[in-house]
Amino acid sequence: MRILTWNTWKNSPPYRARLAVLARAAAEVRPDIVLLQEAFIGGGQDTAAVLAEALGLRCLAAPARAKPRPQEDGSMADSTNGLAILTRREASEHRVIALPPHPDDPDRIAQVARIDGMTVVNLHLTHLADGDALRRNQVLHLLRHLDPEAPTVLGGDLNAGPGDPAPEALDEAGFRDLAADRPEPTVPGRRIDFLMTRALPLAGVETRLVGALPIGGVAGSDHAGVLAVVEPGRESTVTVA
Repeated sequence: MRILTWNTWKNSPPYRARLAVLARAAAEVRPDIVLLQEAFIGGGQDTAAVLAEALGLRCLAAPARAKPRPQEDGSMADSTNGLAILTRREASEHRVIALPPHPDDPDRIAQVARIDGMTVVNLHLTHLADGDALRRNQVLHLLRHLDPEAPTVLGGDLNAGPGDPAPEALDEAGFRDLAADRPEPTVPGRRIDFLMTRALPLAGVETRLVGALPIGGVAGSDHAGVLAVVEPGRESTVTVA
């Protein structure tokens, strides 16, 4: 199973060129499940729908953070900037969990789907520079809505690095960071994008960054994606590609 998480950077310019780069880079790694953050919808554009079509995957969209945003042509358009799960298999359940907000950063959500008997969680925690306590509270709120015994894959942009309160809360709840031994940052100087599992025995795990380098001079996003290739089983080994 191949799982990719990627923050797609809203509709920041050059949006259409970036979208083509995102689609090309994602297609090269052939994911079965994709977790998207900052998935833009507005002005006739839809990041998740375009990527789902390019990858041949189903799209579960969770629009959020609605407001007018500038477009590439300089006009303003009503838009959302939410989450999406792309999946090769049909989901038997899909729900959205509102996370504790802040007046300066409202409408944060987590997205939860049930796919092939596995819980898949997509989230994007607050970006506030002094938001460590809020990020931890957002994680703790999410955990109250998850079955601790259910096989679970969780991924997204935590806006926090290893050892910070939010990732630590997930570690304390039994989640395993699949790229714990990977030194490469997903944004300049930091690793804030994660893939984790809980109650899901794995015989092997290989992780790598996706889209870390521009294609044709265009960066797909301001984040690198994180790919995990996992093999369910009893014994667990981790390979960093």
